[in-house]
Parts: sequence; C-alpha cells; structure tokens
Amino acid sequence: MNPRGMIHRAWARSTGSDLHKYYDSYLRQYQRGIPEDTTEAALAAILSHAVSKVPYFAQFGSLPVVEAPFEALSALPLLDKNTIRERGRDLYSADLPKRRWYVNTSGGSTGEPVRLIQDLDYADRYAAVAMLYWHLLGHDFGQREVLLWGSERDILRDGAGLGAIARRYLRNSSVFNAFRMTEASMKDILSELNRRPPRLIRAYTQAMYELARFSQANEIPVRSQNGIVATAGTLHPFMREAIQEVFGCPVFNVYGSREISSIACEIPGYQGLWIAPWNCHVEIVDSRGLPVDDGVGGEIVITSLTNFAMPLIRYRIGDRGALMPRGSGPHPMASRVLENVTGRTVDAFRLHDGTIVDGEYLTHLVYFREWIRAFQVVQKREDWIQFRVVLEGNDYPSEEWEQILSGVRAVFGAECRVDLEIVDEIPALPTGKYRYTISEVE
Repeated sequence: MNPRGMIHRAWARSTGSDLHKYYDSYLRQYQRGIPEDTTEAALAAILSHAVSKVPYFAQFGSLPVVEAPFEALSALPLLDKNTIRERGRDLYSADLPKRRWYVNTSGGSTGEPVRLIQDLDYADRYAAVAMLYWHLLGHDFGQREVLLWGSERDILRDGAGLGAIARRYLRNSSVFNAFRMTEASMKDILSELNRRPPRLIRAYTQAMYELARFSQANEIPVRSQNGIVATAGTLHPFMREAIQEVFGCPVFNVYGSREISSIACEIPGYQGLWIAPWNCHVEIVDSRGLPVDDGVGGEIVITSLTNFAMPLIRYRIGDRGALMPRGSGPHPMASRVLENVTGRTVDAFRLHDGTIVDGEYLTHLVYFREWIRAFQVVQKREDWIQFRVVLEGNDYPSEEWEQILSGVRAVFGAECRVDLEIVDEIPALPTGKYRYTISEVE
C-alpha cells in the first residue's frame, strides 16, 4: 500500500468513515467469490426499510419484500423526477434525524434540479464501489491521477486552504477544469500528461475527446498513457477511437449519476459494463414500463441498494440501454452486465408508428466526415430531422450531404424533411455535458 493510501485510511477511521472497510470487503469478495444472493439480500433490506420507514412506500407493506424481493420490486410503480419534485418529503426516511445526511441535486438534461437526501453511509458505500472499479483498471487510492472534470461543484467542492491542499495531496490528483478548455489550457494538460503520465486519467467524455482532437489538429505528440476513464456522457465509438489513437491506451466507459453514483464500469477482459452488486439493481423496461428481454434496448430503471435516507426504488434515471444475457461478465451468478448505455431517453428518436430509433444511428451517418467540426442532430417532428453543424472549413461536399440525406430517409421515410443548419458553435449543457442528439417530439 502506498503512503498516501495508508494516511487516508488512518484519517478515515478518525472521522468515523467506513469507506475502507467497505472497500476491503468488496475487493475480498471480488477476488474470492461474490455470494450469489448479494443483490437479493440488499434489495430485501432496502425494501423492508422503505415500506416500514418511508411514507411514500408504506402503502406497499403487504408485498413479500423479504420472502421474494424481486417479485415485490416488480409490483412497485416506477419513480421519476416529477414525483420526487412533487412528493420529495414523502420519500424521506422517518429515521432521518438519526442519520448523518446531506443534500445533493441532479438536474439531468433539463437543468431543472431534483433535491436528493443522501447519508454518509451511502457515500462511503458508493465511494468504495468506485475505488474497486479504479483498482480493477489499475489504479489504487493515492497513486497519481489526472482529472479533467466538467462539473463546477465537484471542482470547487474542495475549496481552498490547508484542508483542500491536504485532500489533493492524499488523492495525488491534478485537476483540470473541462469548462475552461482554451488553447492554452489544453496545451497545459498535454504538457502535464507528457511530463509524467498518471496511473489513470478520469475525464468527462466530451472534454477528453476535444483534447484528443486538439492534439491531432495541432500535431502535438502525446506519450502513451496507462488508462482513461470516460464518464458523464455517452462514449460514442468515434470518440473512443480518437481518444485511444491519441493517448495510446485503453479507454474504459463508466456509468454513474448524481442520484445513484457508481452504477457500472467496463472491466478489462470483459464485454459490457459490469454492475457491482452491492450498490444498485438495474432493470430495462419498455415504453409501458414492462421488462424487456436481455439484449433488447429500453429505458434504464435503477434501484439504489444503499441510500436508506431517501430510497430511490425503480427510479427512471432517464437513460437507455440493454442488459447482456445472464452469465456474462465477472462473477456471472452474482451480478449483471449492461451491454451498453446509448444515451438519454430524450435522445431517442420516434417514428409515426411509435418505433424508437436510437440516436446512435444518426450520429453514425456523420462520423469521420472531415468537413464537420462539431454536430448535433435534432428531431423537430416525426418527419423532420435537423442537423446543426459547425464546419471545419468554409463549405461542405454536396455528395456527402446527399449520403446523409439518404441514410435518414431510409429509416424515417422518403418524405422526411431533413435540414442542414450551419452554426458557429454548439454549446454544452450547464453541467459541462454535451448532447449529440435531441428529440423535441413529445
């Protein structure tokens, strides 16, 4: 164990944190074998707590939450952001005064905040899962890391002063703000990576992609790095390819959120994103809220297994994805694997008959076209698609635009209106994330 890790363990114990206790337990189970009933037992515990301590769930007290937790779970309604906004206090646990809790917020793609209550035990547990993910990717606490982060609240949370300096020392982190990706700042980041490659780079997906493109455009050579974690946005294939080419190392996709935190992560040697069984349970449902078969895309619904202060059970997180068949990934009898996470539900396009077209289809139409610097595809109506494009030069090849038109109409119909809007800039969301596809169809 490195000295920084040892110091942090001692500091955590002195503050009453169980972070390292949970991490040691999860790592030991991962190495020796995760009990097959891990998720089932955790689900039974959170459901029992919810129906007895949380007003919103009290009406479901007759369900077999202990005897058959998965059956009981399927009988509960889906929970969404509007319900949280309208009935948030009914989701608070009755024993909240006894818990060490704090407030978090999530705005999702709309920017309209949702107020969440989370407790410190939840924070310890999700941080332990994240530490396990990083360990599996070759990085342990205290080993050097570089963060290219796009959320102001995360960057500024440490504040200033001796305490902030101490925390950064223990983490051995160099932090760069993805909100300020100027030419000068990107040169500084590349210089830092060339000077001393870290054990792991953790970055907002879009920011890492922009850094890779900047390196390519300016012919700035970069030393091979050890590994990159891309988060906070869909890792499209064209982005992964560019990042891996520039930085000469594998890129791992990690899936998380403000509401649930560490959800799933790509693991070396396996396909898909492994869902650690201690933190959450994932379902995939169709537009009616019914479960779909493994391998079929749908809406991701998540149950937090660790936040007893404000249980989020069958929560519609707003993303789409698919589960791999049972038996996939590490510890196949004890855990599940997400085959993919394809973006926000608001990024999925719809045909007149209700058929859902993944936004990834439309982004593929514009991949690797040298005249496109940046793009965004917007569905205005079922029969109207708009491409917003920032040009690399002053013009575009008409034959390539005709190829894009043909690709759109092959799926959306020959009468589909397809517009090309040339713009100077496509802004990111307030969170620093970037949306490549937007559907305005209700």
